[in-house]
Amino acid sequence: MSFLDRIFPSRNQQPSSLDKKGLLLSDLWIDQPDAQEQIAERHRRGEIDDVTAERLAHFEKQGYVRIPIDIPDEIYSDLQNDVDTLWRDKPSDVAYAYHSLLTRFSDAKDEHRQPSCRVADLHTYSAAARSLFLNRQIFDYIELIFGEKPVATQSLYFEWGSQQGLHRDPVYVQMVPPSHLLASWLALEDIGPDCGPLIYVPGSHRLPYYPFGKGRHTVDFSRDSQKDIDKGVQWDEKHCRAAGLELESLTCKQGEVLIWHHSLLHGGSYPTDNSLTRKSFVVHYSTLSTMKMTQNSYVREPGQPAVDHLTCRRLLESDGCHGFDSPLHASTLTAEAS
Repeated sequence: MSFLDRIFPSRNQQPSSLDKKGLLLSDLWIDQPDAQEQIAERHRRGEIDDVTAERLAHFEKQGYVRIPIDIPDEIYSDLQNDVDTLWRDKPSDVAYAYHSLLTRFSDAKDEHRQPSCRVADLHTYSAAARSLFLNRQIFDYIELIFGEKPVATQSLYFEWGSQQGLHRDPVYVQMVPPSHLLASWLALEDIGPDCGPLIYVPGSHRLPYYPFGKGRHTVDFSRDSQKDIDKGVQWDEKHCRAAGLELESLTCKQGEVLIWHHSLLHGGSYPTDNSLTRKSFVVHYSTLSTMKMTQNSYVREPGQPAVDHLTCRRLLESDGCHGFDSPLHASTLTAEAS
């Protein structure tokens, strides 16, 4: 039995996470056949304004929405200062990944601070990052799409582009239920075409999933090989071509946010100018009523067994927005208290 199966026994009780069309089973209103009618009715009743109705309709049809938000200038500079301090001081309760599992910063190598590196849960270290993790303007849209109160589950900070292939979040990021997953991507600087911008395929959220097993949409690294993962990539490419869907890249100004549907294919392109950064902040969300804990796996310190599997129930709150502390930071607090 896997670690996730022990934490979430209900995973074993659901025979399939995919419907007959190969789509991820979803009880979200935005995934229902009458979603556009619901948007129009809410607009007619005055519950949402013209701009919000247009954005929700675009999200339902294309799988994403772009929104500008107001962020004080000092947040950007404070966050960058915090990142520089993080790499200098290398605390053990913050983690990063560079072509590896999450690794404690106490084991960080300076040469890993380069493209493809990501900092996990920076919001537990940086007040500036926490203000973005629990940003009221973004939460308002996440709540509209979910139809209920959300909870932020994790954050990722990128100094350069991820250079990650096209993928769907539920294949790797597991929520209960799986469809209760949204993500936001915030530009921390102006993003041009040469820095390896975010890429995505509008409309791909309505394409069938590759079945890694009978009705299984997730990668299980204990069972699935790289060949299986490559078949999934080929599956997605084939269905995009058949549907006539084309790849788009996101160029935008600092402070713009992209919110995407759980099943939207997205990734990171390769830069044409390696001197350019692509600073961004990503947050994943689920529903507060269903998400009771978060979990992550971390490389243990030298001389110990390979991996720590840590969970966290500790919630942070600001302006009515809720998000999880990182499992690594929460476990450190527990150890210090004892």
